[in-house]
Amino acid sequence: MQARFEDHPGFQRTVLLCMAGATVAALIGVEAGAAGALVLLSAWPGAEVRRKRVLAGAGAALFGAWFFSQEAWLLPLLGALLGLSFVLGRRETEARLLKPAAIALSVALAAAMTLLVPLASALLPLLPRVVAGAAYGLWLGLAAAPLHILIGDDPVEARLAALRVSLTPDLRALAERAATARRSALELLPPGVRTDLRGAFDSLALAALQIAEKAAELSRSASPALEDDLQRRAEALSQSASKSDDPAVQKSYQRAFDALQGQLQHLHRVRVAKERAVARLHEEVANLERARFSLTLVQDPLAAADLDSLQLPQPLELDLR
Repeated sequence: MQARFEDHPGFQRTVLLCMAGATVAALIGVEAGAAGALVLLSAWPGAEVRRKRVLAGAGAALFGAWFFSQEAWLLPLLGALLGLSFVLGRRETEARLLKPAAIALSVALAAAMTLLVPLASALLPLLPRVVAGAAYGLWLGLAAAPLHILIGDDPVEARLAALRVSLTPDLRALAERAATARRSALELLPPGVRTDLRGAFDSLALAALQIAEKAAELSRSASPALEDDLQRRAEALSQSASKSDDPAVQKSYQRAFDALQGQLQHLHRVRVAKERAVARLHEEVANLERARFSLTLVQDPLAAADLDSLQLPQPLELDLR
C-alpha cells in the first residue's frame, strides 16, 4: 500500500488562485478571502465551471450575510463551500471517483482554515493588507491537499508488477511497452484535461495486461515439452499395439492412443489460441502507442475539438475460439 501525491500542477494552481483571490479580497477585508478565492476558482475554465460559479455566488451571498450580521458560524460555512469548489476542481482531472473520506477532510479543513482569520488580521499592523490576504489564501488553499493524496497502488503499475514474474520474456517486453506508453500519455495530458481520456488510457493498458496474462497461461499449457512427451507416448502405444496378437490388448492400446491424440488436438487448439492472444497483444500495444503519439500532434490539449480528434480505440474483446 502506497500513499502518493498526484497532480502537483493542479494543486499548485489551486493554491495560487486562492492566494490571488484572497489578496484582492483583502482590499475589502481579510475575512473576504474565502469568497475571493471562490470567485477566482470559478473563473478558471473546466468541466465543472458552472457548478463552481454557483458556489461562488453562494459564497458571495454568505459573505454579505456575515458582513451585516457578524455571525461567526457563517465564515466556516463559507470555507465549506470553498472545500466543495476544491472537490469540483479535482473531479476535472481525476479519472477515478474521489473517496468520501478525502472529500470530507478537505471540506472540513477549508472550513477550519477560515477560523485563522484573527491570525491573518493580526498581521495587518506588521505587513501590508495584500500580504496578509495572500497568507490567508495560502492557508485556505492548503485544504485542497487531501484530494491529491491517493492511498493505494497505481492499478496499471500494480498489475504489471504482479504479472512480471509469470510472463515470458517476449510477453513481458510487450506488457512493459504498454505500461510505458500509458505512463507517457498521462504525462503528456495537461492538468484539467477531460477525465474520460485518462480513463481510456488506463482501460487500454489494463486490457493489454489482461491479454498478456492470458497468453502466458496458454503458453504454459501448450509447452513444446508437453507436446513432445505426448508424441513419444502415442508412438510407443502404437508400436505396442502392433506387436501384440491379443485383440483385447490391441483395443486397449488403441483407446489409449486415441486419448493421447485427443490431447494433442486440444494442445494444437491451445497453441492457436495462444498465437491469437499474442497477436492481439501486439495490436493493443500498437493502438496504445499510437494513441500516446497522437497526443504530441494536438495543438491545444485543452481544446475539445483537438482532443476528439485523438479517436482513442476501445479495448478489443479477445476471441480465442
